Amino acid sequence: MNVIKFAVCSLWIAFTAVICFGSLAFKNNVQKLEKELNTINRNIQDDIKNIHVLKAEWSHLNNPARLRALAAKHISLNPIQAEQIINYSELPFNHEKSDSRKIAAKKNIFNYAEHNREIRKLTGARR
Repeated sequence: MNVIKFAVCSLWIAFTAVICFGSLAFKNNVQKLEKELNTINRNIQDDIKNIHVLKAEWSHLNNPARLRALAAKHISLNPIQAEQIINYSELPFNHEKSDSRKIAAKKNIFNYAEHNREIRKLTGARR
């Protein structure tokens, strides 16, 4: 009888120890996951703040008045000449099988270029 009592007590003590060890491991795992969640939430908040800063910078960089001033400072654009404008039918299309429209458009552009030196410079540039 004493042996059975001792065995039952030993089993209860072992069972209690396993439960205590399991709950301790579970608690540590939960704490680790909470720290990871807090880190992720902090990173999300930092990213949201960075997005707000980037949006503000983007709106500043795309300010039309600023862009107009930069364009005037760095790009010397001349007004469009009448010789630079051609008809829609003279444009070459890649989906057309016949090259007749392309050839006609090129001839027309080269004819305009002969009459205007500025356009000759523009047509000299290859695509």
